[in-house]
Amino acid sequence: MADEIITEHKENGGWLTINRPDCKNAITSRMWQIISEKISALQGEGARAVVIRGAGSCFAAGADLGELASIESYKDAHSFWQPIKETLDFIAGLEIPTIALIDGPCLGGGCLLATACDMRFASTGSTFGIPVSRLGIVLDDDSVARLTAIVGPSRALELLYCADTISGERAEAIGLVNRCVPPYELDKLVELVVAQISQNAFGSIREAKRSVRRALFPGDATGLLPQHESVVISSYLTSDFRRRIKS
Repeated sequence: MADEIITEHKENGGWLTINRPDCKNAITSRMWQIISEKISALQGEGARAVVIRGAGSCFAAGADLGELASIESYKDAHSFWQPIKETLDFIAGLEIPTIALIDGPCLGGGCLLATACDMRFASTGSTFGIPVSRLGIVLDDDSVARLTAIVGPSRALELLYCADTISGERAEAIGLVNRCVPPYELDKLVELVVAQISQNAFGSIREAKRSVRRALFPGDATGLLPQHESVVISSYLTSDFRRRIKS
């Protein structure tokens, strides 16, 4: 299991790789927990920024379908959702910069992971989508708030309503990614960004991140509507979801 999440240091940056290419880097509940643990370790070891990427030709295709199909009760759904929610909020709240390096499909939970990061850089072969309406499930307010802060309300609603998959170029056009470049340029671009961050004053970077966060979320950026959590979890128990996940 530990080999499914790999970390390494490059210069002053910590790099985390989702290493399950045979399953399009689908992320299990346990893997979500390990992601948080590994990022905490990278931060503790002095990483000035964290880069998240996927192994092979995929960033992350979302949740593990076997886990989704096995949900039978509210307790099952809560156990499935809680590690995702906690990890996304943890990443969004980190004091050090976070970067998603996206080469290939970035779908569902993978896209939520990318939007929890501060910046996203993608290859021209990447694709993006959040197919929750196709599956009949509900997103938490914090994930929707982050998506809306990145692309604006109309674009966010289009992505959520239509459940379309869009190209890397389209993602750049709507602001979902910072830059979209040919695959052979992607690693070098992200390495350059990490190097630039590492050369600058951490205190200034930390306060800039806090200021942007306060500007976007004047209240608490997490737990905007705690009572909505039961709606999110219950959506995994509907007959509509069960029918769609099996189709």
